[in-house]
Amino acid sequence: MIVNGCVEQGIYVVLILSLEKDHRPLRSSTLSSILYVSDSYLKKILRKLVIANIITSISGKDGGFQLARSIEEISVYDIYSALEGQKCELKLSDIGNRVFVYGKEFAREEQKVVTVFDKANEAFCDELRKLKISELATKEYYQNGTVDFEERLNEFKNKK
Repeated sequence: MIVNGCVEQGIYVVLILSLEKDHRPLRSSTLSSILYVSDSYLKKILRKLVIANIITSISGKDGGFQLARSIEEISVYDIYSALEGQKCELKLSDIGNRVFVYGKEFAREEQKVVTVFDKANEAFCDELRKLKISELATKEYYQNGTVDFEERLNEFKNKK
């Protein structure tokens, strides 16, 4: 199974916002530059994270995006479900019924495969719920917000 890239980008958006100096809002253009994605694409991800109350959007000259709550409260599942939908699932097609339409006696029950996938889904979701975003960052950096991403981005651009 391949997790959609937007989930990984959503995780990094939350991490970046948690580390931003003094927890200042960051513009979508800054975030998209850091993540190497288009701003229009990232805005779709940011919108879903806002709707899920993971981040907030602040309008105005000094506006941008900030965390809506502590990363100690946000799990990877929260981000996954905000971006992929409430139900995490490994999807099966109906291929078994199509392949054996003329003789199901040739193969074992498709339900056995479905049961294994259901158990895998439960385990997958449980693991995503367990992992808090705070476990991915160093506490003294995210508690106070110590990284100036705008400054770092400008330094990087000037080195090129």
